[in-house]
Amino acid sequence: MNYTTIQVDKTEGIAKITLNLPDKLNALDLVMREELKDAFADIKKDNHVKVVVITGAGKAFCAGGDIKTMEGVTSPAGRDRLKNVQELVKRMVELEKPIIAGVNGAATGAGFHIALACDIIVASEKAKFAESFVKIGLIPDMGGFYFLPMRVGIHKAKELMFTGRLFDAKEASAMGLINKLVPHEALDDEVMQFAGELAQGPGRCYAMIKSALNTWPASLQTVLEIEANLQAVSFSTKDFKEGLRAFLEKRKPVFTGE
Repeated sequence: MNYTTIQVDKTEGIAKITLNLPDKLNALDLVMREELKDAFADIKKDNHVKVVVITGAGKAFCAGGDIKTMEGVTSPAGRDRLKNVQELVKRMVELEKPIIAGVNGAATGAGFHIALACDIIVASEKAKFAESFVKIGLIPDMGGFYFLPMRVGIHKAKELMFTGRLFDAKEASAMGLINKLVPHEALDDEVMQFAGELAQGPGRCYAMIKSALNTWPASLQTVLEIEANLQAVSFSTKDFKEGLRAFLEKRKPVFTGE
């Protein structure tokens, strides 16, 4: 499909989604929401895609929602609008493939939460983040109340949400918000290299790991039951048989995701 606000490139098991409204700092407008949902629906069905990368064109990752389109929105319409974009978050979280955010610049408001909905965040030294919702009298949405406390703890999440302040990649790294901080000019290479490594891995294992971790926080008994069920499935996969043979033969395994 030809998109107007995003670009999707697929190569060697990687689907790279580039938010492509650089003149608007890749603001998440009403069209981009629908195109992202469509892209994730397509990626879900594409067995050739093993890993997804999301990044932004130009100077920003995503500067949040398109505030101009919020003028005149009533309370019922606001709820409907949010329920619509929440579907994007659900599709990202439920996708049985790793998603890597390559944060190249500002990731604020809804853009911050798109990054948080990814499984891994790699950020350039020029990245900046903010829970900017309070700046216009709104509460965080798109799963922020779920994702942010898991990464930084409840008290730090309260501080960031109460103040809406902008903070840089170095501070984000120090608080454990991102997985890896890299030089700006090396971001794309680092992200694509990591994605390439994951694309060669056991895809069904990734799917089950992601599914299990999405139940967190859960009781120990619940986790033990989940891992027992998923490990039973793992033992039946071709990737396990290949991994076992490769270990015994002292060679690198060649996984197929089956």
